[in-house]
Amino acid sequence: MDQLELLWELQKHDEKLKKIKAKLEELAKKGHIENMTIKIQNLELQLERRKKSIDESDKKLNKNSEILRDLNFQLDEIEKELYSGTITDLKQLDYMDKESKNIRKDINDVEIEIISLMEEIENFKIDIGKIEVEYENIKEEFKRYAEEYKKVTDELRQNAKEEIDYIYEISSKLEKGIYEKYKNIKNNKEKVMAEIIGDECSGCHMILPTYLINKVKESHEIVQCENCGRILYFVDNSQKLPLQ
Repeated sequence: MDQLELLWELQKHDEKLKKIKAKLEELAKKGHIENMTIKIQNLELQLERRKKSIDESDKKLNKNSEILRDLNFQLDEIEKELYSGTITDLKQLDYMDKESKNIRKDINDVEIEIISLMEEIENFKIDIGKIEVEYENIKEEFKRYAEEYKKVTDELRQNAKEEIDYIYEISSKLEKGIYEKYKNIKNNKEKVMAEIIGDECSGCHMILPTYLINKVKESHEIVQCENCGRILYFVDNSQKLPLQ
């Protein structure tokens, strides 16, 4: 394989490596794993907050239950006295009757708050159930995606390593001056090599001098386009050449 053919092979593997790197970058930019991780963390935070709210509501419920027991006890004691017939003082009876009504009102308020707290706790439990279902689903999806992501990226990295090995092997066979020329062009152009199509350079589409076209056709020398500097090659469609 002469130097021109080696350059062609080098460009081919450079382009493959570039595409592999682009795929890896595209996968990284999509950020599905990062987005799912954030979603999982948000769901965990929601679960933690709901459970904390249940604990707080439970404490309030227990406290109100104790208050309710005390109020019912007070009401029982007052009503025992009211209906025992031992108290004959009208003012005291009136006071105790008002006190009984106040306690009944307090009992009613506490019972309403207890019902509200029980409904609140039930709603939190329903929310927790829904969040837990979503949490398990996203975790399962994350696991599947992470496995697939690892499989794809591992395969791409292996392909990249193989292309790098090919590039190293080919570049080691190139003459130092020619390889330096290739690298210099590559730093400025997307493609180093350009096919002669008709009488044009396929890289910059400028008309090439006849002597330059003939030089490329008749030899395997490294010939550059006088306009864009790319290395020129010619594909003879009547023969099967390595550059086809």
